[in-house]
Amino acid sequence: MPKPLSILVALLACTALTAPPALAEPVTATADFQEGLFSPVDGVLDFAETTDGIKVTGKFQKGFSSDRPADYQLQVLDNAVVIVDFSKDFQEVAEIKTSEVAAFEFTTKTKQKIADIRNEDVVVRQLVDVAAGIKVQAEIGRAKIVK
Repeated sequence: MPKPLSILVALLACTALTAPPALAEPVTATADFQEGLFSPVDGVLDFAETTDGIKVTGKFQKGFSSDRPADYQLQVLDNAVVIVDFSKDFQEVAEIKTSEVAAFEFTTKTKQKIADIRNEDVVVRQLVDVAAGIKVQAEIGRAKIVK
């Protein structure tokens, strides 16, 4: 092999061995809420896996009758078991006006991964008055988390 060609091959091998690995595509999932008879919530949530936990971005076009974020819970459920509770982070960033929630983003610190929540349900619950002084959490939206 001629000397210039062998030097070039050696340089290419060094570059290939020392170059940083290509960045992998982030692991993501989506939940699409559709308004229904007993499910007034309409909107989309996108989930992305981060080094800190799960980043959630979203927007709801309708379904929020109270303008108080503290009245709402946002949770991922496996049947009735809570896998990830996004409620506190959602309540901190939610801006609710005339039944809609403006675009928002937050990251919840968790050891759960997107693979742990994919194919599970994400649920929106609202604290509602059922009688004088009696409040309950009512489910107002449910969507399947998909790829």
